[in-house]
Amino acid sequence: MDLGDSLLLAARVLTGGAFLFIGLRSIGNYKMIADLLSANRFPLPGLLAASGIAMQVGFGGLMMTGYYPVVAALGLAAFTVLATLMVHSFWTFKAEDRGTQINSFLGNMIMAGGLLALAAAGL
Repeated sequence: MDLGDSLLLAARVLTGGAFLFIGLRSIGNYKMIADLLSANRFPLPGLLAASGIAMQVGFGGLMMTGYYPVVAALGLAAFTVLATLMVHSFWTFKAEDRGTQINSFLGNMIMAGGLLALAAAGL
């Protein structure tokens, strides 16, 4: 295994493991996530919350273990972009909260870019 392969493996394990861990933690926060989506007036907030958690756990596990890494990376990128638009839509927040939301939005877009790079590396 050369250095490039080792770095790619480390990126997949770290990224997939983080999403898997967050997804597993979110199971215990399911009601809070569904309530947040409901407060933001999204339809079927319970289904959206469950779907998001399933994407984090499922795609995170696939990414971490190296099974279907391109599918996992694209799935996590889609999840990240959609969840960010739903929860960190900074343009809808008051000025005092906007800065924090902009930072979360940009951090998540950086993650989406990294996931797209992981998908490209697997092609």
